[in-house]
Amino acid sequence: MTSPLRRWLTMASLMLAGEAIFLLPYMRKTFQTSLEEVFHVSSMELGYLSSMFGILALLCYFPGGWLADRISTRRLLSFSLIATGSGGLVMLTIPTYPQMLALHAFWGVTSILTFWAALLKATRMWGTPETQGTSFGLLEGGRGATAALMATLATAAFAAANGNTDPRAGLVAVIWVYSAAPLLAGIVVWFLLSDETPEREVKNGVGKDLLRRAFSTPEVWFMAGIIFIAYLIFTGSYYFPAYAERGLGESKVFGAQLGTFRDWLRPFAAIVAGLIADRIGVSRGIAIGFAVLAVLYGSLWAVPSSASSYQLLFAQVAVIAIMLFALRGIYFALMEECRIPLALTGITIGLVSALAYTPDIFSHLIAGWFLDTYSGGDGFRYFFGFLAVTAIAGLAVTIALRHRLHSSSH
Repeated sequence: MTSPLRRWLTMASLMLAGEAIFLLPYMRKTFQTSLEEVFHVSSMELGYLSSMFGILALLCYFPGGWLADRISTRRLLSFSLIATGSGGLVMLTIPTYPQMLALHAFWGVTSILTFWAALLKATRMWGTPETQGTSFGLLEGGRGATAALMATLATAAFAAANGNTDPRAGLVAVIWVYSAAPLLAGIVVWFLLSDETPEREVKNGVGKDLLRRAFSTPEVWFMAGIIFIAYLIFTGSYYFPAYAERGLGESKVFGAQLGTFRDWLRPFAAIVAGLIADRIGVSRGIAIGFAVLAVLYGSLWAVPSSASSYQLLFAQVAVIAIMLFALRGIYFALMEECRIPLALTGITIGLVSALAYTPDIFSHLIAGWFLDTYSGGDGFRYFFGFLAVTAIAGLAVTIALRHRLHSSSH
């Protein structure tokens, strides 16, 4: 029997692992200009690095789910974290641009193929059937807290290395921090997670039948639709700072403050959502989230920019962010409510993720069309209106899933 202390340390290690592995591939979020200067690349070339990572990641979701049902999560997670951190040590040598492309392709494999489905499967196994909302809410909330902590440590390291006047020294300090985190997480995960064996169905060699069952289970496709819509709406939240600056005429500092305010709501929203979802039902919690998002995004569309006060804008952003982080915290907890067998966990996560995260490819193109077609604040308002309609679609899909689950239980 696992002791309560070891159990909570295990969840803490999953929180650390779940965010640490993405620090290196997503360095540009905070240190874009330094990366361009030190590696002598343009913004477009930096974009190609991100695209290389994204393409490999998208290709790896589905086979990663297959792997997670066949190899222990402990081995997959530890390997992924240590391999990713080792890639950071290579980055310390300031490699050439072709080598950086290869490195980002490598990270696409190590952070998705051997990691993503294994992380979510470990989270499902950490909880009981009655506490799946709490399990996934804790993971997402902990990842949010880890992200904030690591950003603080990296920024401090950059400043301590006098990064403003010596970007190379500052960036090297950041890479050390961002490499040490996954290396440490890989070691911690190895000692805390149990080395479980594959479920009996997988062990007996019925992989093709498991694949067929996953593809033929309607609830899997409902999950994919719900997470696809939720993630599409989530990517729209990236535009709040730009809306404040270009739509409302505020300063870049104000926009940054608005974005930071949004991000700090992540730990609170995800954890509380998980606790609530375990009491009212995960699908019901998701339906409430979509309904609130439809109203709030609709309010951003309906209220003219000139009428938006600071208080109203922060209130709108706060509620939208809380709902979005709540959805992210609980939507994979639908597996238990949808009665997905544990033996199908990995393949389900792989299939759902491969479909649900495709908005990364096109969502910003949609936003760009709105912002380029309509000037000033109108482009943002119409884009927010589009997201409100999208939330209504998410609500409809969730209601349809609830109806199917209710009918099948009688």
